[in-house]
Amino acid sequence: MPKPNIIVVVDTETSGPLRTFRGETPYHNLLEIGAVEVILGSRPTLGRTFYAMLKPITDNYDSESMEYTSGKTLSYYEEKGEDPKEAIRRFVEFLLEIVGITKRRILFASDNPEFDVGWIRLYLELFGYNADEIIHHNPMSIKDLARGLMRNLRTTLYSLPAKFRVPVLHTHNALDDATRNAKIFIKLLEEIAFP
Repeated sequence: MPKPNIIVVVDTETSGPLRTFRGETPYHNLLEIGAVEVILGSRPTLGRTFYAMLKPITDNYDSESMEYTSGKTLSYYEEKGEDPKEAIRRFVEFLLEIVGITKRRILFASDNPEFDVGWIRLYLELFGYNADEIIHHNPMSIKDLARGLMRNLRTTLYSLPAKFRVPVLHTHNALDDATRNAKIFIKLLEEIAFP
């Protein structure tokens, strides 16, 4: 029996773009993780989800970035967030359940994988996990998949033709956005591999 194929679509929210700055790691903070399984069976379908809101580790933030994205303050995450060590432990548990099913490292997909997966990889390592044992080294870019399919390097997930759009707003809640992107990803996959 073939092993199931599962791709995990992820999104993150942070207090700014800098993982490392002037020798400080982390410099900004990972504040939210959203993850959605996309199960590749006879047709791609959505699977389980994961969400965590993390307390900041540092006081560093980019007010313009935070206002543009989540609209929340660092103090909001300090008050409402979960201890980062516990959040990452739960996330690793979620990922390892998938590894147990697929017998493969996790293949992440994201609108901006360098950013999202970079933050996830950093926090796994910060809290003592070997990211290379859990995560595939080469995440997928949903935006690049869309660009190839549209044959247009200017394509974004917001400029796709109507048949690829989904009735979910980009809210800058990491789970909302991961879910939205996973639904778009499924539509793109159906166009390519499941006509």
